Amino acid sequence: ALTFDDGPYPPYTQELVAVLEEKQVKATFFVVGNNASKFPEVVKLITAKGYEIALHAGEHKDFLKLNKTELAENIASGKKVLEELTGKPVKYMRPPHGFRDWAVMEEASNAGLKVVNWSVIPRDWTNPGVQEIADRVCKNVTPGAIVLLHDGDAPSQTASRKQTVEATAIIIDQLRKQGYEFVTVGELLNR
Repeated sequence: ALTFDDGPYPPYTQELVAVLEEKQVKATFFVVGNNASKFPEVVKLITAKGYEIALHAGEHKDFLKLNKTELAENIASGKKVLEELTGKPVKYMRPPHGFRDWAVMEEASNAGLKVVNWSVIPRDWTNPGVQEIADRVCKNVTPGAIVLLHDGDAPSQTASRKQTVEATAIIIDQLRKQGYEFVTVGELLNR
């Protein structure tokens, strides 16, 4: 499962959607609620193209530093925004940085969300180079892998994600040659 965190973030989210559509690949976008509020048309595009929307956070903050009320409000606000924009229930969440403890897990469960992290992390947000991102993914993928990539740059939204866009096309081509198929997180977890 290819997953993209921290968006929506124009123009990179739309560029990734174009790559996925061209390659006919399903993916999951872990979206930040306040970014979705700024770019509702991008969330609607992702949904219209049939990609899965999941929650990253209402605001991209370290969940381990929030008290119980702040944590619950962050999750609830993000989920509400995404459900209003997509018209669909949100089922999955990935906390910022993947940080989770019993409180995060409890509040996610209270919100009806299953926490999903990743098994392959190419550190694409550091912009190490297109081929390096692709190599880090392709060398570490195994059947059932969940790949963490980034269409956004939360919380600042200033860094380029061009390398990730270009690497995604290479990743898809290389993994297809190895016999992999691409599914959403929901499809992977329900197999």
